[in-house]
Amino acid sequence: MKSKSIVAAALVLSGFAANPAIAQQRVNVPITNKEWEQPFPGFKIVGNTYYVGTYDLGCYLIDSGAGLILVNSGAPGSYPLIKANIEALGFKLTDIKIITSTHGHWDHVGDLAGFQKISGAKVYMSERDAPVLESGGNVDYRRAEGRGIIYDPIKVDVKTKPGDKIKLGNTELTLHAAYGHTPGATSFTFPVQDGGRNYNVLIVNMDGINAGVKLLGSPGYPTIVEDFANTLKDQATYKPDIWVSSHAGQFNLHKIYKPGDPYNPARFGDLAAYQAKITGYQKAYQDQLAKERQAKN
Repeated sequence: MKSKSIVAAALVLSGFAANPAIAQQRVNVPITNKEWEQPFPGFKIVGNTYYVGTYDLGCYLIDSGAGLILVNSGAPGSYPLIKANIEALGFKLTDIKIITSTHGHWDHVGDLAGFQKISGAKVYMSERDAPVLESGGNVDYRRAEGRGIIYDPIKVDVKTKPGDKIKLGNTELTLHAAYGHTPGATSFTFPVQDGGRNYNVLIVNMDGINAGVKLLGSPGYPTIVEDFANTLKDQATYKPDIWVSSHAGQFNLHKIYKPGDPYNPARFGDLAAYQAKITGYQKAYQDQLAKERQAKN
């Protein structure tokens, strides 16, 4: 039954890209959250893993020893901020070999095309969110008519699924379904060695529900209810040594780190804080689902 639902979702999503009636014009979507475009200095999280994002948008750089992996790009206009962080840490954009993202919302992929263009890196993206990137954000399960092209379309070289590995040099990322927030949202786990210790690092896509999203009656995303439930159940079992997320606030960045603080990976290893975040998202999901079901009765 579950596999049939996944197939149904995939068919609906792929139908967007194939439908010539979808709007194709370029549109400008203003950024209303100023923390998305506020600079924040890059820093080492643990070992070969660095934060290179803005004040709120979590972007990560991993030095594999054989090239760089970039996870997320921020919203359109973030390119110069992330570029500056990468270079200030002593890295070159031309050494980026792989680009990927936690999910296909514009505030995390809006400038991927710029990094792809300058580096020639391969883009890896969930097969369920790839159509969004390749349409420049036009495809959205909530808007069958299309929203317009809101960022430069991104060529996806490798379409991924949960359980896949992204390998480069000394780094191997394992992909985990984080479906719900978007149909193809993805988390990443990978081992890091530092200071004689092995760390299990998690870049988690927290499963929040965006304003205006309906859990019931979403024809463009027929498996949204079970996807949220499955993701939240799975994420409650994770026990990372180090964890970060798609937004700074989701892993309490500005409470536990200030620019210039000494290097200390342990500040990103509070498992109780992680569990509290997941519990909060579980409650928000259950509360919204209950309210929507009550409204239908």
